[in-house]
Amino acid sequence: MKLQYILTVIILISVASCSPDPYYELLESYSFSFKDNSGNRLPAGEVKDIFLQYSMNKNTNAPADSLRVEFEALSGGGSVSPSVAFVNPDMYLAAEWELGTSSCVQELRASLYSLTGRYLTFVNYVAYGFRENEWDEITGDFDSKMNDLVADTLNGLSMMVTNNTLYRQGERYFLWEELSEPVGEWQGGPRTVEIDSEGVIYVSTWKGELYRSADHGESWTECTRPYPDRDDAIYNYVSNDDELWVYAPGHKIKRSKNGGLTWTEINGLEGAGLGDVFRLNNGSLLFHGSNCCSLYISDDDGTSWTGIPTPGSSIKLFVNDNDEIIICTQLSGITFFMSADYGATFTSVHQLYPEFGTVMGNTFNRWKDFYYVLVPGYGILKTYDLVNYEPYWQNPDLIELFVDHNGVLVAKNINNVSIYYRHNTLQ
Repeated sequence: MKLQYILTVIILISVASCSPDPYYELLESYSFSFKDNSGNRLPAGEVKDIFLQYSMNKNTNAPADSLRVEFEALSGGGSVSPSVAFVNPDMYLAAEWELGTSSCVQELRASLYSLTGRYLTFVNYVAYGFRENEWDEITGDFDSKMNDLVADTLNGLSMMVTNNTLYRQGERYFLWEELSEPVGEWQGGPRTVEIDSEGVIYVSTWKGELYRSADHGESWTECTRPYPDRDDAIYNYVSNDDELWVYAPGHKIKRSKNGGLTWTEINGLEGAGLGDVFRLNNGSLLFHGSNCCSLYISDDDGTSWTGIPTPGSSIKLFVNDNDEIIICTQLSGITFFMSADYGATFTSVHQLYPEFGTVMGNTFNRWKDFYYVLVPGYGILKTYDLVNYEPYWQNPDLIELFVDHNGVLVAKNINNVSIYYRHNTLQ
């Protein structure tokens, strides 16, 4: 009898252990998800309606009771109402998520429990809450690979090139609309975007094409190719007098005075590359190439050029409305010099020591009374007169800086993985 009893117990245990776990079958047979995909962008503090779905994903006899849901804001400092609720099979659970202000990345977790209190699983949801007067970082999204950005303050327009695609800013500064037509029909993907003082936009492609739009990107016209035999990227620049300049390795710099209809070769700047060009108030042209030590001036509208010696190796040029010339040089780190006499003399105005040296792209950005100046390897400086500078954001990983038509600062990470937005409501 003892042996029979032991065998009975073993059989009962074996049968019990082979019985399916109803909650395991439920997790296999049903799915739990938020109705919207993660990645929504909203102002911090705004309320977002969220919907958690509890749905069957295959024919099943598994139990499908109601489940208890507990919401928790993992990051961002937001809150959910209700924080605890119940969801029925094949139904949505609706709740309101108020985004917090402690960080841009906002993560919400919905934990699911059986009616008996057994923990089953969780579902996470990520959104971005954009704050005022804070640097908001976006990593791994479409705009993280931004190449270029232009702003038209008169017409309330900003455009961005990122990941070989052209975008126009939407109703909010962190929302962007892809311009697929007719851009998608171009041979090469968009590479750079420039704008002149009349709001005419120029986009170059990776195939050497150059397109212009005079109606804010609604329609596009292909410019005459400056280098017809070139099927590769070109460098283009719009000077402050609205002339269009282009360059390609192995070719001479060219200039167009009629929006890319015809082109004229520029002599005397061979080997300089293309950096910055300014028309001075006295009619002279001031030029700095993309290569070091290439500061030139022309008093005959670009027919001939005279080199201007600089203290240290110059790498960047800027000219303000008063014809005061600013050059950035690689003297003792990075040193800013100013000239008020068209480059005859230079005075040192600021010096700093970045963690590394590289080319300086979109360096000087003006919004209202202030300039925001990016130095790669250091970060951003702020100045009102280009003489007195103060640190604004010391972040050595920044490589580019732009300002959109709303005054929002948009900075790019050197590794092409992050972009930073800062909506300034305070000067």
